[in-house]
Amino acid sequence: MSRCTSCGNQCESSCCDICRIVAPHISGQNPEWITDEATFHQVLEEFGHPDPCGSVTLKTQHAGGFEVKTTVQPNRIWSAVRKLHSPEIGWSVNQIPAHDDIGGVRSQLPKWELDEEDREIIESGIVVGVDEKRIGRLARGGTLPDGSHLSWADGSFYIEGYPLKLPYRGLSKLLRRKRGVEGVNWKLLLLSVSLASTSFNTTVDRHEHRRMRLRRGGVHPVAMMSVWRGGELADNALDRMHRFMHLRGLNFNLSQFEGGKYDSQWFEDTSWMRSWEPIGNIGVREAARMLVPQTLFIKNGKLQLRVKRDHGWRKLEVESHPEVWAKLATWALHPTNSKLHRRLRCLQQRLFASFGSDGILSKSDKKGIAYLHGIVSGNSNVAIDRKYRWFEVTGSSGCKYRVVPEMQGLNKRFTVSGIGHVSGRGPGEREIPGAYGHGAWGRHRMHDICIDELPQLRRLVMGDALGGVILALLDDTQSQRFIHTIAAYISEATPREADPEVEVLRQAENLRFRLRNNLAENRTRRYTELFPRLWSVLLRCPLAERLEFTAMRAGEPNLTFDGCETEFSTAGWLERRVIYMMLEASGWTRERSEEAIRGRQRIYIKTGTGPQRLANMVEEFAALLEPALLVNERVRLVSNPAWSFFERDNPGICELLPGTNQRLD
Repeated sequence: MSRCTSCGNQCESSCCDICRIVAPHISGQNPEWITDEATFHQVLEEFGHPDPCGSVTLKTQHAGGFEVKTTVQPNRIWSAVRKLHSPEIGWSVNQIPAHDDIGGVRSQLPKWELDEEDREIIESGIVVGVDEKRIGRLARGGTLPDGSHLSWADGSFYIEGYPLKLPYRGLSKLLRRKRGVEGVNWKLLLLSVSLASTSFNTTVDRHEHRRMRLRRGGVHPVAMMSVWRGGELADNALDRMHRFMHLRGLNFNLSQFEGGKYDSQWFEDTSWMRSWEPIGNIGVREAARMLVPQTLFIKNGKLQLRVKRDHGWRKLEVESHPEVWAKLATWALHPTNSKLHRRLRCLQQRLFASFGSDGILSKSDKKGIAYLHGIVSGNSNVAIDRKYRWFEVTGSSGCKYRVVPEMQGLNKRFTVSGIGHVSGRGPGEREIPGAYGHGAWGRHRMHDICIDELPQLRRLVMGDALGGVILALLDDTQSQRFIHTIAAYISEATPREADPEVEVLRQAENLRFRLRNNLAENRTRRYTELFPRLWSVLLRCPLAERLEFTAMRAGEPNLTFDGCETEFSTAGWLERRVIYMMLEASGWTRERSEEAIRGRQRIYIKTGTGPQRLANMVEEFAALLEPALLVNERVRLVSNPAWSFFERDNPGICELLPGTNQRLD
């Protein structure tokens, strides 16, 4: 028996079944990506225990009082990374003569550099109406210290004619350094950083056509590059990749696959490419299994690393130093189970958080998982579906339920569905995918059961909340007394003898009733829960925060923030008009200069906090929603007026409320 890397409970493998289901929702990481305590202490020793002097001290309040945590500032971590002895980055140093200057062409090119106007053109992508001489200069490019030629044309950067993603702002800082940039193999370094920051995202299919996105993960970029190698495309490699990913329950976005940009021969002398030699030839089946968390990003010309901070996952700009870039790229491009890749994951998950923190999961989360583990392991009426990662519960009434933790950031953290009766009989059977294996179709009962999380349940950690719901379903005979949706399902699912014609009529009435209430429920929830949550975000965002409010896109959010994960999608002109009024009332103004830089319309910046008393403004925009909360212009869907669901006392700039730093839908 070993210990689970997530919760610490004993299990037969590195991760227990409970954590495989619950930990991704809590931590934002798949369980197999979470580093154990031994690896953490080893990496901490390698980095020389970064000095907390000058760090930020946080005082946080919890149920037992106050707790003081010390968080190392990022520059001290980058300093530790820079000082770490790492011979595997020898590939980033030029060991060959400078590039040949045939015909003296390179000697006529200037040194590569960008000014602010160049960066504005690159970020906006707009070349119409721009000075042709400036565009021509960007296309001609310049030389790096090792003689490599770097240019920008048609929206992409090229080094020696090869396209790449370039952190040009970080590169400009790096080239201005006085020390540490001598003898760098810029071509190989920048191509490696570009490959390491290339992500091939996947989604996971779920029943009822729901899709759960893997938390910031995808196929290893070296594995994808290797699939492209060796003439695989001639044998329909992409089709086979799609098929194998589908068999694993994953949908692979083939449109993101740009393996043709990279040739493995460019990197044959690098330590990270040689580390793949023991693995041998990588086919599509092997590549489909090589899933890794996303680590490096290139955004707005900056190289960023996604790390766990005390307040959640954040993207921090990487220090502009060639050794730091080379080390991070090397670690990211090593095989998933290698020591160097685990070092990078540990750097992401632990070193940027508070000293003395409990790892990727807090103590309360671990206690919640232990509580859930006790309920599941001690009851034969609770089963775990290891393949699809959900719980199946048999209640005292004989009805069966499925409990699925949500990954989409919805209003509630789980969904409950009725899946039939132990007798195998019952009305309303219909086909659902995944009944007898992924992709198969079977005859099973399927009925969504609405169980709202009350404030008392919302305050509990994920494990405690799931444990409470499972206990309620185990004793559903009693639970139906105070959860009316369970009572309705038990009444429908319990087998009984009835006149066939009467039964058909009853089913038709139930379907009509559910259809009417479903539409009303969606509308009510949108205008009494989701809009008030967006309003709370607009009030609490810090000054200088920006948001984009684009045109409506089917199934896509069109209101996004730069500094938080909140996303919102509007439906119709009425909702846009309400949001315009909300923006004005909460201190947001349109920033046309930023619109020109980004090449987008409707970019807002928060320049104030709005008045302290917001009652009049709230009543004004909430009045626009009142007609939508009426049925047939007479019957109200809610008893209270619309304005009563919105905050009317300005909280000022502060932390976002729970359940708002996510997509609101």
